[in-house]
Amino acid sequence: MNTTIDDSSMLSLEGFIVSPEAAHPLFLLTLAVYLVIFIGNVTVFSVIVFQKNLHEPMYLMLCNMSVCDLIGSTAIMPRLMADFLTEVRYISYAACVVQAFCVHFYGSAAQLILTVMAYDRYIAICDPLRYNSIMTTSTLVKLCSLAWAGAFVLIIILFALTLRLPRCRSRIGHAYCSNAALFLLSCADTTVNNIYGLFITVFLSGLSFLVIVWTYSKILITCLYKRQSSSKSKAIHTCATHLTVYSIFELTILFTIIMQRFQNVSPNARKMVGVLITTLPPCVNPIIYGIYTKEIRNNVFKCFKNTILSNQ
Repeated sequence: MNTTIDDSSMLSLEGFIVSPEAAHPLFLLTLAVYLVIFIGNVTVFSVIVFQKNLHEPMYLMLCNMSVCDLIGSTAIMPRLMADFLTEVRYISYAACVVQAFCVHFYGSAAQLILTVMAYDRYIAICDPLRYNSIMTTSTLVKLCSLAWAGAFVLIIILFALTLRLPRCRSRIGHAYCSNAALFLLSCADTTVNNIYGLFITVFLSGLSFLVIVWTYSKILITCLYKRQSSSKSKAIHTCATHLTVYSIFELTILFTIIMQRFQNVSPNARKMVGVLITTLPPCVNPIIYGIYTKEIRNNVFKCFKNTILSNQ
């Protein structure tokens, strides 16, 4: 007969297996990465919010992406830094559920926001004369709300299926909590959880992939028929940011899934790959926005310049 652990019990989180000598350097490295993520995304968000000339659908969607990136990275990295400084790692069941929810919510919302951004680029390039009448403030709010609400509903159902399971284990063999780690604490049948988890993965990845292939096929055809080379260049440049961010996000997910299948990979390497999805895209996204998006780059420099001059 299986004995279940009380809901108020603490769970043992394995984390990274590192020597005491390596713990502090890894803490500093994680802190540095998190500061880059935090400062970069807060800067992009603040510049877009406070600069009225950037209050356009494309930039406001980047705001949503920055918020999403902060949710994903903050769910893992502060806890990871704390774990590097202690040998005994415990986490309450409630905190584990919250962390896992935020991680999955981030991944789902990011894919849906990227899908909405693809639709925005399609309208802007393929139907520019009607862009302002189609992408109104009301439409933008509805699309962004749909992305957030859709991700929330999908993940709420996912965790409702997990929380119904009785627990008979208390050890999580990963660096952070995830839905899979939570339902593996149960000795009950998790077939439904696996099927629904697979459904979410296929649905979100498939939806975003199909929408992006369709929209960018239309964009490519439109660009080929444009006679003005300047118009072609502007269209391609406008889409470069979105495609780069989308590619990095999806390739990181794909790489993570593939690496988890190799049994000969060391536990630490597998955990490091698992952390990539909430660190790599949030870290590089603000940098990509700054490099490819002239308006954001110029406004960031302008804000820094004004701040320096005001302090003199």
